[in-house]
Amino acid sequence: MKALEKIALYVDASEEGQRAIHAAIRLSTLSGATIVAVAVINRTVVTQLSRASGKSIAEIEVELEENAWHYLYAAEQEAKDANARIVVTLENGFPEEVLPRLMNEYNVDMLVLGMSERVRQEPARRRLLEQMIEHAPCCVLVVK
Repeated sequence: MKALEKIALYVDASEEGQRAIHAAIRLSTLSGATIVAVAVINRTVVTQLSRASGKSIAEIEVELEENAWHYLYAAEQEAKDANARIVVTLENGFPEEVLPRLMNEYNVDMLVLGMSERVRQEPARRRLLEQMIEHAPCCVLVVK
């Protein structure tokens, strides 16, 4: 197995997602790998929140983007504080499509994401986890 050079990190607002950030940073400091942190504005979630809240799709997208950047910048600061290299990016689309594309583009060696039993009960999150484990072009570390 080759040494870790690039670690993809799926950033979300969940508690497990925050633990995944800590794990990726620790791996990065131990290995010298660069973290590629990505948050994804999920199109399905945007539509569902728009319908449920009565807000426009544009309003929901702005709110979700602001929230995602908050978590990405927090991960970036934590990585810098630990002397870990990190690149942050925000994407729009479906995580199960965006993540494999980015993993290939950045030629990553590992994907780190957070999941818990509670989260795995949500069909969309469970589907994402299953697809990443089966189809990721690299090792997958699931942080509980």
